[in-house]
Amino acid sequence: MTAHAEQLRQDGHLIEKWAVGWMLLSLGLWAWFGYRFLLDDDRGHFTPTGSSRALVGILALAVIPTIITAATLVYARVLFRLAGRTAGQEAGQRS
Repeated sequence: MTAHAEQLRQDGHLIEKWAVGWMLLSLGLWAWFGYRFLLDDDRGHFTPTGSSRALVGILALAVIPTIITAATLVYARVLFRLAGRTAGQEAGQRS
């Protein structure tokens, strides 16, 4: 594997590690949202309370790292595919 393809592969692994971190943060926020939602659900449906705004805020905070996780995982996969294609093209040029 050439230096360029190896660098792409290493970058892909680094991005995957970042994605795992974002995923853990996202799971924690979703768990917090679920916990708060279950506590709020005991009061009954369709009754606006002060904690309803907090739930919406927690939901927004949970969605953002979820989207970032998905984007970083896709980016890592793209880097891995580019590394494979680069290595294959350079091996074909040497033949």
